[in-house]
Amino acid sequence: MDMDFEDLISKARSGDVESYGPVVTEFQGRLRAFIAAYCPDSNQVDELAQRAFIWAYEHLDQYQSGTRFHSWLKAIARNMLLSELEIQRREASNRRRYLAHLQATACRDDLSAATGGDRAGIVAALRTCLESLPAESRRLISRRYEKPEPLAEIARDLTRSEAGLKVTLFRIRQALRKCVEGRLAAAEA
Repeated sequence: MDMDFEDLISKARSGDVESYGPVVTEFQGRLRAFIAAYCPDSNQVDELAQRAFIWAYEHLDQYQSGTRFHSWLKAIARNMLLSELEIQRREASNRRRYLAHLQATACRDDLSAATGGDRAGIVAALRTCLESLPAESRRLISRRYEKPEPLAEIARDLTRSEAGLKVTLFRIRQALRKCVEGRLAAAEA
């Protein structure tokens, strides 16, 4: 960075907000390109760049004059991006768990409605039906719903696609439901 930018940063440190504008103009293209290279959501690039510039402005006292301002900005943006990616990972994990919960609740409610709410009978029938599944299907159900493990992890371990695994789990759930309904109907007869 030449001396002009160091002077602008020094003025911005002293409270001259207008002097920060040319600094942003000079570095925004490179910072956006850096963020875009790592950001999976192109809509967030501008937002992250803006947040990085604001944070940098608010913390100009931490910038060491004579060092590379762009490198400092990249470090700020990198930390913000890592934080954002962690938030997104947690939200996706929470959504997956919530979806599995909704699916299980809906299945339970459907079975309860179909059997008049005989919960003990449903559980006993489900246990019997689970035991009648092939061993691989039982292991898959256990990994997905008892522990529960993320679908992506199970798919990776089994060297299968997530989409294919979803279909397999759907079919196993359908078979379990049919088995449970059959056992409950037989018990009522």
